[in-house]
Amino acid sequence: MKFYQKLDGASHISAREYDIAENTAIKEGQLVKLTDGLVTAAAAGETGAVLGIAAENHSGSADALDNRANGKKIMVIDDRDVVMQCAAPQITAASGTATTIVASALATFADDDFKGGYVKLISKAAESTNTDAIGQMRRITGSTASSKTFTVESGGAASAGDVYAVFPPVGFAKGNLAANGTGVVLTATANLPVKVIGRDEGFGLVNLMIGKHVFGSGN
Repeated sequence: MKFYQKLDGASHISAREYDIAENTAIKEGQLVKLTDGLVTAAAAGETGAVLGIAAENHSGSADALDNRANGKKIMVIDDRDVVMQCAAPQITAASGTATTIVASALATFADDDFKGGYVKLISKAAESTNTDAIGQMRRITGSTASSKTFTVESGGAASAGDVYAVFPPVGFAKGNLAANGTGVVLTATANLPVKVIGRDEGFGLVNLMIGKHVFGSGN
């Protein structure tokens, strides 16, 4: 994840130093929490309170060019009002019609979890007959877990292998963190401590805020 702005529109970054174990590996932009007073990585299905996002790399190994790489301190953007951005999660269509997109990722979510969000066509399979142009946005009007189906505004019929970016609706707070903690993926339905507050359609990004913060309830 990366810092985007403060909730009030301010563009400055507020970061502070926290203790970290010398051998702990954290990447800049990774969502972190506190464990026994030390900065650690948020788990993939994190449900507990988080501290913020790392403002620097901490490899946990000695580095002649970076004496903080295995030091005892790390800078963390810890403001509760920070707005973060990450790449919108993606799905691969199994099939579709003019008003539906079938994708296996939906199987573990509740019905209508994605209602009010959008999908954006990223790429087409080699044999795709989808008539939508790359970059086409379509609003999600419903989603059904049992049939793994998005209901969307009418358009080209998705073909197997077509890839879509998913922009979940404002307030969405489910999924998993990516393996490196720097984004959200639709592989499970943990109630994450971050939630969607907007999107950047042009750059394919989702705007997020911390919903459960170690300094309080969050936003």
